[in-house]
Amino acid sequence: MSRIASALRSLPLAVLGSASARLHDLTQADARIRLPLTLNRRIGVVQVAGGVGASVVAASIASIFAHRRTGLVLGVNASAGTHNMLWHAGVGSGDAVVGPAAPATPSETRHATAGLGVAPSGLIGLELRDPSQPTTPAASRTWFDLINPRSRFFDLVITDWGVRGWQIDLSQVAVASHVICVVTRSERHAVEEAAAIVPALLGRADAPRIVFVIVDVGGGARLTPRLGILPHLGVPIVHVPYDAAAGGATPVASEDLSTAARIAHAVLAGAILAEAQLTLLPGPARIEARR
Repeated sequence: MSRIASALRSLPLAVLGSASARLHDLTQADARIRLPLTLNRRIGVVQVAGGVGASVVAASIASIFAHRRTGLVLGVNASAGTHNMLWHAGVGSGDAVVGPAAPATPSETRHATAGLGVAPSGLIGLELRDPSQPTTPAASRTWFDLINPRSRFFDLVITDWGVRGWQIDLSQVAVASHVICVVTRSERHAVEEAAAIVPALLGRADAPRIVFVIVDVGGGARLTPRLGILPHLGVPIVHVPYDAAAGGATPVASEDLSTAARIAHAVLAGAILAEAQLTLLPGPARIEARR
């Protein structure tokens, strides 16, 4: 934390705003990230259109959780993209597949993690796509078949769902998640399209918590403050600056991203854990927390 604080104080205020305010945000985020969980929680990262940087977001928050928390963290790729969360996190695709000898219902942690790769952050990776159809996203039933029996061995399970349409796909993502990150570009039409699915997700009988993530892929962050829909979503909204380094031909370590991007990812990770904590409240208290 001290290294980040030092970097904050060395940057122009025009870039990051008040250094003391940012340091407060980081301190609060770090405390949230380390909050203990009484039960394992499942986090889904989803987008309604491609090219929004959702896999970078998924990899970053998963790596932060794996590095800063004491429990095991599982990163799951269900998206069709080659540069998915496992790629960005540094998990080799050949080392992230459940082998044929692995038990369908593991009884021990070593069985649940057998054959899976581990990123430098400590994140354990699992690839759900069919190797014979690498450009096709994994079916939701594959997630339920492989992850449901294993999730209890992990503190957190973060899934990169990629692009999912409403109705069947997003409905299944909601069933599989305690918290969903809906990720969108910052242009007006993209934000409005992504925001349209939030009420439908929240209207479910056992609705997941939602975090709305706006990534400034096209440099259009200046547009989003003028969108009147945002204050009425009723969910946490986190703005993430896009870092061009993340779009390179090789994975980029977190320390090589811009300070602004790293801060935003930490704040997002803290927001997700705060929402995950709310899913552990008793029924009436959980309902009240949504108001």
